[in-house]
Amino acid sequence: MRAILTLAVACSLGLAAPAMAQTKMTVVTFAGATNIAVWLATEKGYFKREGLDVTHEITRGSTAVIEGLMSGKYQVASTAFDNHVANTEGVGDANIPDYDLVGIAGVHSGMNKIVTRPEIKSFADLKGKVVASDALTSGYGLVLVRILEMNGLKRDKDFSALAVGSGPNRLAAMKDNRAQAAALSSPDDIEGKKLGFNILADATEIIGTYQGSAFITRRAYAKEHEKDVVAFLRAIIAATDDVFADKPGAVKVLRARIKDLSEDDAGVIYDQMTAGKGGLNRRARMNMDGVKTLIALRNELSGAKKIDSAPEKYVDLSYYDKAVAGMK
Repeated sequence: MRAILTLAVACSLGLAAPAMAQTKMTVVTFAGATNIAVWLATEKGYFKREGLDVTHEITRGSTAVIEGLMSGKYQVASTAFDNHVANTEGVGDANIPDYDLVGIAGVHSGMNKIVTRPEIKSFADLKGKVVASDALTSGYGLVLVRILEMNGLKRDKDFSALAVGSGPNRLAAMKDNRAQAAALSSPDDIEGKKLGFNILADATEIIGTYQGSAFITRRAYAKEHEKDVVAFLRAIIAATDDVFADKPGAVKVLRARIKDLSEDDAGVIYDQMTAGKGGLNRRARMNMDGVKTLIALRNELSGAKKIDSAPEKYVDLSYYDKAVAGMK
């Protein structure tokens, strides 16, 4: 009887069973509103529910993302999918031996606007000017180059390119007039507009279906930590579902995470992310047709070797399929 009473007291004090340890994981992304699924998964406890202790870091460039994943500093990243394709083919800015990264889910199918300084009011005004991009021969730089060519401007003939890194860096390059145009997503495009910059075009409206950013990881890591990768994807899928289902909740998160963002601007960003040809990938699905468009664009404009591989070379959807199994 004494032993039973002792056990009962221990249970009442929460001493009977320690809490389960959570797996630590570091996710790296670029800054911007499309991090909303990561933010929601953190705030709503979806990562914790899946047994994960996730740290979120912001990067300033794609090379740091690739190097960090390969070194084990990061376990998952959100980055321009074209950068991943380029590095898989050995023609990216990060030329790393034994590169084994793979796409596991989609983030968005394009969120970029073509933004220019106040004095640049048309594509014709960009002749002889400088455009800012993340990387010169990959990522959204190629999207920008394609749109400029569609408007009669040839790279290295009618304009030059300056590699500066992430969206905030591109905006900064335009602020100090090192560059006169860039492809920017929210909230950088909104900040630019407030500064008197012009928005000449919506990239996705012109290019069409496209896989913009995606979640990637190391094949070796995913194989060894399948349970954790699947758990991460379940949390992201649930959070992405929430974005589409709850505009007020999503707007609240955007305003909490993006400095000085008004409710009206948050509403505009939300609409950009959830409507139109671009925006967030529903259920965080990889846009395979968008990957095909990306490959075609790369073959046409990058100046690197042609890619003959099928889109499936760059993705492994088995982890995503396991994540959605049983989910509503």
